[in-house]
Amino acid sequence: MSLISFFLTFVVTALVLLLLKPIAKKMGLVDIPGGRKKHKLPTPLIGGLGIYLGVLSMSMLTPGVFDEYAGLLAISSIVLFIGIVDDAYEINAYFRMAVHAFCALLMAVAMDNQLLSIGNILGFGVVTLGVLAIPLTIFATVGVINALNMSDGMDGLSGGLSLIALVFITVMAFSGNHALMVQMLILLICAILAFLMFNFRLPWNKSATVYLGDAGSTMLGFIIAWFLIEATQGEEAVMSPAYALWFLAVPLIDTVSLLIKRPLRGVSPFHPGRDHIHHRLQRAGFSHKQVVISLYSTAIAFGLIGLAAARLQISESVMFIAFLAIFAVFMMWSKVFKRYFVRRPRAPQSTEA
Repeated sequence: MSLISFFLTFVVTALVLLLLKPIAKKMGLVDIPGGRKKHKLPTPLIGGLGIYLGVLSMSMLTPGVFDEYAGLLAISSIVLFIGIVDDAYEINAYFRMAVHAFCALLMAVAMDNQLLSIGNILGFGVVTLGVLAIPLTIFATVGVINALNMSDGMDGLSGGLSLIALVFITVMAFSGNHALMVQMLILLICAILAFLMFNFRLPWNKSATVYLGDAGSTMLGFIIAWFLIEATQGEEAVMSPAYALWFLAVPLIDTVSLLIKRPLRGVSPFHPGRDHIHHRLQRAGFSHKQVVISLYSTAIAFGLIGLAAARLQISESVMFIAFLAIFAVFMMWSKVFKRYFVRRPRAPQSTEA
């Protein structure tokens, strides 16, 4: 696969998005402002479909890549479809998760891409999963899908975090000489870059003109879960699961923290809200661009730590404990941050004499 193929993936994805915009508006597949949604204009929810069609079209022109990842493309189309239905009609969250679990089951059983081991994360030897392999594969996949979906709350954020994770996985796949994996990952990266051209706030683009929607964020979550599992399992694994955690650290930490805190407040963990880290940073006075760049930088920093640890072969248990320690610090920091840094509206002052 040549550089021309990667460039064409970018171009095809961009053209598909341009063609889909008027169609989405006619079909009502748009995000309407109101309530917790702060954007100003109805915005097409076609980012995921554009990325998928861009990657599908170019992978089909490369038989080796298409043959290797036909299963990924087929199953991710199910995730994409149910996401489109959700964007249009807002289906029940638990039904949507059941479909995601079914797709994870297909990946594990039909495509034999499953978590067989979580590595030596405890320091007592490699932990194999045995009969728990398929259930934990489903759990981990649904978790990653929801992590990316929950990070889709600001222009450019979910797409950018997905891009960063895929870049780090690509580096590891390249170091392990997985040529087909690298080619497929670069196709995805080029397609996401084309999407971000419409979704990221640029000097000539003051707000997003296209959104990922649930379709796009859940599809990217499934794809990232697929590659994280593929890259960490089997004889041709290129890294340990303990290192892989660092490549998706920001959305994972944010999501898991909410899965803990929301039920403690008596709220469903899947209930939409403005309690994500990006919302809190906004309420603290950070601008949209500052929030996005800060979270990009943090994701890159975490990814570099994971990459360096893998290259230096730092103990898997040390990296796992360090990840848990950072999560614990985040949980404590969020309480301090909310108490001292989040701006609260002032009570109205009396005008009486």
